[in-house]
Amino acid sequence: MGTSHVCGIYLLSAITSARQAALAVKKMGMEKSDLKNADVVKCDNCGANMVFDVASGALKCPYCSSSGAIEAEAAIAERDYFSYIGKGDVEETGISYLCKNCNAHTYFSEFETAHNCPFCGAACILDADQIPGLKPDSLLPFKVTKEEASECGKKWIKGKLFAPSKAKKQFSVDNIRGVYSPCFSYSSNTASTYNGQLGKHYTVTVGSGKNRHTEVRTRWFNVSGNYDKYFPNVLIESSKTLNQRQMDKLGPFDIGNAKEYKKEFLAGFSAERYDNSLENCFKIAEDKMTEEIKRGILSRYSYDVVGYLNVNTRYLSVRFRHILMPLWVCGFYFKTKLYNFFVNGRTGRSTGKSPVSALRVTIAALLALGLIALIVYFLKSSGVI
Repeated sequence: MGTSHVCGIYLLSAITSARQAALAVKKMGMEKSDLKNADVVKCDNCGANMVFDVASGALKCPYCSSSGAIEAEAAIAERDYFSYIGKGDVEETGISYLCKNCNAHTYFSEFETAHNCPFCGAACILDADQIPGLKPDSLLPFKVTKEEASECGKKWIKGKLFAPSKAKKQFSVDNIRGVYSPCFSYSSNTASTYNGQLGKHYTVTVGSGKNRHTEVRTRWFNVSGNYDKYFPNVLIESSKTLNQRQMDKLGPFDIGNAKEYKKEFLAGFSAERYDNSLENCFKIAEDKMTEEIKRGILSRYSYDVVGYLNVNTRYLSVRFRHILMPLWVCGFYFKTKLYNFFVNGRTGRSTGKSPVSALRVTIAALLALGLIALIVYFLKSSGVI
């Protein structure tokens, strides 16, 4: 599919969205005074709309090249989690707004907080006070440019073992947009008690003559004790943009460099609000911490197999941030099918779905079976099995 055809699709989509937005506002019977005001960042020199320039880390006018620094402190202190239980529920509602640039009536969809006006293209951003639910308190500004993200995509697909060679050669990013994805970052002290049974393998030689052989047996022993650990910045994805597994693959993020939330960082980008609650996200964080606690406990012992391990954990002094993370959401076509991948807007690390070559998968499977057969042959020859 040609680039011009793809652009036509996206333009048609934008026009359709604009019409749908206008119809939605009209159906709701809203007057101009009922609409929220969406902020735009204007250039002091020529009055055009400014955008956040990733390369310079400042606001920049695309017309007269004027620039302006963004005054932002380091991220504010984490908030007490237990004080916000019940306050971070999901509010599924769109927000109607008035674009300050062209005076058009339109709306943000359910979980948007920043996007380009479908009528004039201005970067429209909701004031933090107008965002339903918990307000974002911090963000990580983009550090990887759009061009660099495209190059990261090329490196990513080249490293995909099962991607067709043709897909690697023809790879071209057909659509790329910068999105601030909402996350909850949790920090917690944990105090755990545990008990379990572990096993250590040993070998014995039994039988005689032709029946003489070696057997592997297991010596079991019980374990119990206490385990304390502090977890800083357990990052949990809370939007529909991508899932937790993908977020983990894109990490780590340098949360220590987060800035206080400033709408200027969002100019020219899309931004979303959470659609998974503060409490639900903490349950996911608990699961991640539990797995790491178990690994820490098991690292204390020399063992070969786990019979069982029961862990009871208390989470103490839990604190959180509602933080926006920078992502490049990208797409490319191969044989008329669209594939999406994501790029960490701070490091360039990439993940996503790529085409798969059936031939390459078959060859890999045959090689694996051949290797297994070879290992079994040598084990039998040596009398181990």
